[in-house]
Amino acid sequence: MPSEDGIKKWHLRLVKIGRVIDTQKIGDMIAEKSSLTPGDVHNVIRNLVSVMREQLQNSHTVCLEGLGSFTMISSSSGNGVNTPDEVKPSQIRRLRIRFTPTGMRDSGKSGVTRSMFTGIEYQRWEGVLPEGYETAPDDDDDILLD
Repeated sequence: MPSEDGIKKWHLRLVKIGRVIDTQKIGDMIAEKSSLTPGDVHNVIRNLVSVMREQLQNSHTVCLEGLGSFTMISSSSGNGVNTPDEVKPSQIRRLRIRFTPTGMRDSGKSGVTRSMFTGIEYQRWEGVLPEGYETAPDDDDDILLD
């Protein structure tokens, strides 16, 4: 990207390599690390999703220790209304689930270090991705509810 003075500048970009790790694979990996069968783990994951959905829809924040917090948020359309009686569900434009990673410790000047970021290593990588690998666009912290 060129800067204001027209000189090309280089910026760091995270590259996601490989395929998405889906629920099936996560369940299999957890089963390998535990005494549970893959079927038991998959059942727990399905029930976790169901219970989380129920709790989020009941206006609770769900906090999973070591992972983070999930909270339902909404965006409304228009400029608001003048009285509480005019507030209606039809004003909701979009519902989202905001994920905030678990804070682990105070890292000094930058505040809280997120536990999921501990142990990350950065590498300079130049090259072509191996066949079958794709990069994915950067995502934000929000997971859109459909």
